[in-house]
Amino acid sequence: MELRQLRYFLMLAHELHFKRAADKLFIVQPALTKQIQDLEVELGIKLFDRNKRNVKLSVAGEFFRNEISKVFESLEKAKNEVKQVELGQKGEVKIGYVGSCIHTFLPDLLAKLHNIFPEIHTYLSEMTSASQLLAIQKGELDIAFLRNPPMNKRFQQQLVFQENFALVLPQNHFLNESNFESMAQVANEKFILPTKSDGEIYHNIQWSICEDAGFLPQISHETVHGYTTLKLVENNLGISLIPISFSRVTNANIRFIELKNIPQKAEITALWNPQSPNPSLKRFLEMI
Repeated sequence: MELRQLRYFLMLAHELHFKRAADKLFIVQPALTKQIQDLEVELGIKLFDRNKRNVKLSVAGEFFRNEISKVFESLEKAKNEVKQVELGQKGEVKIGYVGSCIHTFLPDLLAKLHNIFPEIHTYLSEMTSASQLLAIQKGELDIAFLRNPPMNKRFQQQLVFQENFALVLPQNHFLNESNFESMAQVANEKFILPTKSDGEIYHNIQWSICEDAGFLPQISHETVHGYTTLKLVENNLGISLIPISFSRVTNANIRFIELKNIPQKAEITALWNPQSPNPSLKRFLEMI
C-alpha cells in the first residue's frame, strides 16, 4: 500500500466518478481503475459499489475514507511542524529541580519560555540533588536544577540563582534579629541539616558556617527536604540553616534570622549534557 494509492482512493471517494477523478489526478482512467483494484485486493474488501452508471462508497469504504483522511491530516501536520522541531521551537524538555526552585526563579523562567516558545512542553520532577544527578546521567532528564553539583567533564553547569542562608529557630527561642550577633550563640544547639550523601559540597558549605563561628554542629536529625526541616524546627527538635526564600512560603510557627554577613550562599546550579540532541533544550538554555 502506497500513499499514491491512498491519494487516488480519496480523490475517487470525493468525485465518485472514475473519469473525473482520473482527470484531476492527471492519469488515465485505466490506471486509476488498476490502482483501486490493487488496493481492494490488498485489503480484501470492496471499497466501492459500482456499476455502469454509478459509483458509491461501500460501508467499509466510508470507514476507510474517514480513517485515511486522518492519516493525511496527520502527515500534513507533521510536514508543517517538522521544521519547528528541528529548530527547537516545538518539543519537550524534562526538568528536575529541588524544592526551593519552585518558589524562587523557576516559575518566571517557565513563563518566559512559554511566552516565546509556546509549543515547547516541560515535564517537571521535584527531586533531591542526588536523584537528579543519577537521572541526568541515565538520560532521564534534559536539565537539572540542583545544589552545588560536583564538577564532571561530561556535563556543563551554570550558576542560576543565589540567596542568603537563614538561621531557623523555634518561635520561643531566646534569639531574634535584635539580639543575634553571630552563629557562636548557637554552638550548643542541636542541628537539623541535609545528609552528606545528597550533596557533599552543599553539606560542607553548611558545616563551614558553623566552623567559621568556632564550632562543629551537633546533629539531631538529617533531611534533604526543606519543608520537613521547618516542621521539625517548629516542634523543637532542633535548629537549622536553610535558604531564606523558605521564609516566604511557610506558615510554620518558627523564626528566621537572615545571615547577611557571611560569605556562604545558598546556590542553585543548572546542569545539562552539552551533547544532548534535544533541540528544545537549546531553546530552554537561551532563557537561562
